[in-house]
Amino acid sequence: MKCPKLKRTQQGFALIAAIVLIVVLAAMAGFVASMVSGQSAGQQLERMSGVADRAAQTGVEWGAYQVLRQAPGVCPFVPAPPPLTSLTLPGIPVGMTVTVNCVSVAGPAPFRITSTAIYGAPASPDYVERSKTADFP
Repeated sequence: MKCPKLKRTQQGFALIAAIVLIVVLAAMAGFVASMVSGQSAGQQLERMSGVADRAAQTGVEWGAYQVLRQAPGVCPFVPAPPPLTSLTLPGIPVGMTVTVNCVSVAGPAPFRITSTAIYGAPASPDYVERSKTADFP
């Protein structure tokens, strides 16, 4: 039995199907790669947010220690303007700053300590800022 001969116009269908398949797979790979890199950036930002939160809490605790060890009635670490003290804490990433402010307030707690941890520039996509405030007698 003889095989029928194919016409010239019927040849090459497998090549077109292979090219379409390659293009679809490349598009899917690009989509997966962009999703993975986006999630990685989000995880990094979430991690830095947690670090900034703990650094701000550490600043409040440092300020409380300074208040409790000084003579009563005086904010111990308030230089002439601005009333801020920047800390360098071990374990925080390079580029993160922790700023502590102590002010005298009226009421049952004479001191209000505010600590702010900042990482990155305000316009950058990796900018993180966390602030904590506490009142101390």
